[in-house]
Amino acid sequence: MKVILAKSAGFCVGVARAVKLAENTAEKSLPGSKIFTVGELIHNPIVTERLSSLGISAASGIQAISEGTVIIRSHGISKAGYEMLRTKGLEYVDATCAYVKSIQNTVEKYHKKGYTIVIIGDKDHPEVIGVNGWCEDSAHIVSNSAQAQMLSANPPLCIVAQTTFIRSQFNEICDIINQRYEGSEVFETICSATEARQAEAGAISKTVDAMLVIGGKNSSNTKKLVEICQNNCKQVFHIETAADIKFEQFRACETLGITAGASTPEKSILEVLSVMDNTMENFEKSIDNLVQLKTGDIVTGEIISVNEQEIYVNIGYKSDGIIKKSDYVLDLYSDLPSIAAIGDSVTAMIVEMNDGTGNISLSKIKVDEIEAYNLAEEKYKSGESIEAKITKIVKGGVIVDLGFTTGFMPGNQYALRYTEDLNVLLGKDVTGRIIEFDKEKNKIIFSRKIILQEERARQREEKERLRNEAIESLELEQVLTAPIKNITDFGIFLDLGGVDGFIHVSDLSWRRVPNPKSFCSVGEVIEAKIIELDKESFKVKLSIKALTQEPWIQFSENYNVGDKADVKIKSIVKFGAFAEILPGVEGLIHISNLAHEKVASAESVVAVGEEITVKIIDIDQEKRKIGLSLKDMTSPPKRRIESEKIFHREDSSVTMEDLFKKYQDNNK
Repeated sequence: MKVILAKSAGFCVGVARAVKLAENTAEKSLPGSKIFTVGELIHNPIVTERLSSLGISAASGIQAISEGTVIIRSHGISKAGYEMLRTKGLEYVDATCAYVKSIQNTVEKYHKKGYTIVIIGDKDHPEVIGVNGWCEDSAHIVSNSAQAQMLSANPPLCIVAQTTFIRSQFNEICDIINQRYEGSEVFETICSATEARQAEAGAISKTVDAMLVIGGKNSSNTKKLVEICQNNCKQVFHIETAADIKFEQFRACETLGITAGASTPEKSILEVLSVMDNTMENFEKSIDNLVQLKTGDIVTGEIISVNEQEIYVNIGYKSDGIIKKSDYVLDLYSDLPSIAAIGDSVTAMIVEMNDGTGNISLSKIKVDEIEAYNLAEEKYKSGESIEAKITKIVKGGVIVDLGFTTGFMPGNQYALRYTEDLNVLLGKDVTGRIIEFDKEKNKIIFSRKIILQEERARQREEKERLRNEAIESLELEQVLTAPIKNITDFGIFLDLGGVDGFIHVSDLSWRRVPNPKSFCSVGEVIEAKIIELDKESFKVKLSIKALTQEPWIQFSENYNVGDKADVKIKSIVKFGAFAEILPGVEGLIHISNLAHEKVASAESVVAVGEEITVKIIDIDQEKRKIGLSLKDMTSPPKRRIESEKIFHREDSSVTMEDLFKKYQDNNK
């Protein structure tokens, strides 16, 4: 029987790291120290039993722990969980997977922005429960297409996935949600290692007679592998250890595929291969099949020896691996035996298959760099925003700490305008995006400017949308109520919810308004009528006085020439006085019509504010002018005749010349 073993079978980097941290914690703790994991560190009974032998117990939750050291497993915990640890004063070791941590950060960020969080995954899985705790347990959790069809949530949505979710199902669910909720932010947070493992399991299961899937019965990623294999192969068997194998199930099989979940230790895989081959010779072959190694491969092994300069690692191959100090830590002044201990699990890259002594040369730093660059590439492709800190000023820009690696931000990518003095930026926290990524050139270009540009574009789009909606909702002669946005000497502007409306000073009132600022104030809500509307140029002209009848019409309907009118003197000029007949309607009392006798000035007869009764003597409808008279309200004075005065006698000797001279003398 031919056996095909998946190359991706076994511990992923996150699980290997969690196990290593747990073992290191146990080794460095004093005898009798209490060490707890929040739930089982990984879903594998063999590993759980081994950790128990090291004095590490699995607690049901943080609330059940009162003392000791707590190890947070790779699934992560809620934000409230961290608060509880601090409140209880418990020391903790955080083994949260980098992918899970990234999801938690994304969920917290978009929850604060007001997005509704949707998690695609298993609602009972500890990773999903923990992620939900970063949005105050408000997330909608969807595990299949039927639930996606029934989803009822307030947009906008932020969609993330459980790291071990099946890619095809994730895409199917996202398609359904996106059809119902436009503009959702979708983050493809499925672990790349998980995706590769699932893809390989699917490919192998299509070519074999039976599949063996090794892993804990409670392991989510292992159960996903079983589900994928069952879609392609009729005989799929889920086992935890070699003891679960029933050989009669494989008698008719010519080819057998084997894969293992991310929480399955290498030892369990080797035991299964050994049992299947049933001989030591074939066991060695199985080891060779398990680790068909070449330069550039990433392997996980156990440290078997440490000195000041080197670490020796058993990688399950015919040769051991060696990690030089410079390939293990960046700080060459650090004490290697204090940070790497025998029995620790380490993941490293093969940089040379034979170092000259028959051993394999490894580098842990390169794996760390790959993980960082993989995460950077993922964030670059997804366009995800990243919180970063400016740590160094260099020529042409700054170096930013992205949390998982560093990047370069050119000086012209910080703000919309070029920042002349970059030194003022040192230590600042910034939000940006990776705009250029080249793994081969180790090139990561970071930009804050792109976020600002997109925000400005969104604001412009929103402003334009509101503007179009506002102008389309307006009609000529429509009466609106709106706040005053601005006041000028020639009129006022109203905020019509996306477009401005203008009221000229002449349209404020039927009365003359000398200064619009004396008529109204910014922020005041007024009512006006649209009198001109140009939707193409977004011009809206309104009028307040159009809401009331024109005073001239009221005057014309109620007054005629010859009528008396009670008026109020509004102003006095050289040639007479203007009097208000009705609000907005004034007439002129010419100086010649103030009195029967000649007057030197209008002020000598009337005063501003004085109320009098006048007679309407002229109405010019075309020019809308009214002539008034005060003197016509009284009769003209009669001339007194001097009957006793003798001007001429017939018998007089006075001549005409004498009389004329006397007349002139009397009128001097």
